[in-house]
Amino acid sequence: MTEILAVISLAFLWGFLASDFSYFNLTVGALLGLLLLGIVQRDERSFTRRLWAFLRYLLLFARELMVANVVIAMLALKPRPRFYPHIIAVPLTIKTDAAIALLSATITLLPGTVAIGVSEDKLKLYAHAIGSADILAARESVLRMERLILGFMS
Repeated sequence: MTEILAVISLAFLWGFLASDFSYFNLTVGALLGLLLLGIVQRDERSFTRRLWAFLRYLLLFARELMVANVVIAMLALKPRPRFYPHIIAVPLTIKTDAAIALLSATITLLPGTVAIGVSEDKLKLYAHAIGSADILAARESVLRMERLILGFMS
């Protein structure tokens, strides 16, 4: 996460040095920051891998968001919709508060699911889901998001 702040800081530094805070200059600064961090950091869990994992998370989240919106729209347009409300308990492998908060926000942003809370030992996330009759499919959807978050926050 500190790398993302570093990239943002380098983008603004580039804009300051260029005396122009246009989108183009900030984008160039961010790309130069990514390049510098990619060169400087050469560990097993490098910044570039986490960046790609973050971009993958964003793309798959956008896809899940569109699919969930279509499912909820179909439920709303039916004359007699069949809702399948359930409370699901999802076992967590992420441990940090930031990652759990991001997972909770992610699934709450998806239509049809709402994060309810986390167990005191941080081993389970509780959520309410209405879109699918299959409880295991609803749980797997949350676990899929968790795996994506683990890709860049572990």
